[in-house]
Amino acid sequence: MDVQVEESKRELSRVLDLLKEEPRGLSITDISRALKLNRNSVSKYLNMLLISGHVELRSIGVAKVYFLSKRIPISAMLDYSSDAIIVLNQNREIVVANESFLNLTGSEFREIIKIKITGSQIPVINDPLVLQAIEKGFKSDSVSSEMEWEDGSGDKFYRIKFIPTVFDEGSPGLTIIIEDISQIKKTLLVKERMLEEVHMRVRSNLAVVNSLLNIQSAKLQNPESVNVLNSTQRRIRALALVHENLSLSESGYILKIQKYIMDLSANLVDSLRFVGGNIAVMIDAEDVGLCLDEAVYCGFIINELMMNSYMHAFPGGATGEIAISLKDKGDGIYRFLYKDNGRGFPAGTNFKSPESTGMMIVKRLAEDQLGGTLEITSGDGVEIEIIFRK
Repeated sequence: MDVQVEESKRELSRVLDLLKEEPRGLSITDISRALKLNRNSVSKYLNMLLISGHVELRSIGVAKVYFLSKRIPISAMLDYSSDAIIVLNQNREIVVANESFLNLTGSEFREIIKIKITGSQIPVINDPLVLQAIEKGFKSDSVSSEMEWEDGSGDKFYRIKFIPTVFDEGSPGLTIIIEDISQIKKTLLVKERMLEEVHMRVRSNLAVVNSLLNIQSAKLQNPESVNVLNSTQRRIRALALVHENLSLSESGYILKIQKYIMDLSANLVDSLRFVGGNIAVMIDAEDVGLCLDEAVYCGFIINELMMNSYMHAFPGGATGEIAISLKDKGDGIYRFLYKDNGRGFPAGTNFKSPESTGMMIVKRLAEDQLGGTLEITSGDGVEIEIIFRK
């Protein structure tokens, strides 16, 4: 087998050398005569060179003519990249390393070329987690992967990509691209600190407003007015909870939806004086990336629907279930689904023009603010679906 491989390499080199001497190109017949090879063998070698990009094929009249490819060597192309890049062969030896990688690791080309990465002292790639990812990369055939890595000092952060590669002769390899994201991470850290300060001030201001409403509520005698004020306070607390459950990512805000719903449920149970075990809240939701306004709108919608369920769907401490789902469906489209198995809306309820304040808020937030569609089904319980685009 090794003899056949060596013979193929030798004949491929002879074909390439011949084409270098003939810039006007050669046909299969021309190459067969010049190298004294049969046409089938020449055709096989040319197909291998075509696939690998070493030669080009042009039709001139009825003849097929082969030329040497005018391509730029990959090593020269990699040197134009600001990312650090190396290519490993199947023996885990470095066969290509660009200038950025040499600068990153403080290495000399002659020191690292053909060196095995296992047991080497080359920075970044000698980390056990990176070595583990490299092994996975070799086993994954055609699926690329990536990871984030920091140097331990908290000063340098990298995004590392592992791309399965195939060499000209068909042997497997792995291309590793190391992108320095330190500045992005540091900027994100500064923004997170600023965001936390903003959220802290918002929560503090909302707490002051809530305290003022408490004072005002104590002076009211009309039960209806007290209920309106209490509902307003619950909405203020829901807004404060949104700010407590937001974090920042590279692409925007992340609403920690599961924690938000559980915190909100606990608050509602406490403020409405329910027995906590009576109503089970089931959550099938992912933490979602939203802009600040969208996160606030989603938080308010969940609050209004849960308030409605706790106050009206399960009267007199009845047991029941609430199911909440929020999923990213791809292409920036989100599907929010809310269900309870309570007594449902009264017969004849007009969902297009709801009379209750809570459902008016839900409708306006879903359709006007989120720009989504709202579908409400009521019978043995309630099902509310909102589809919106980020």
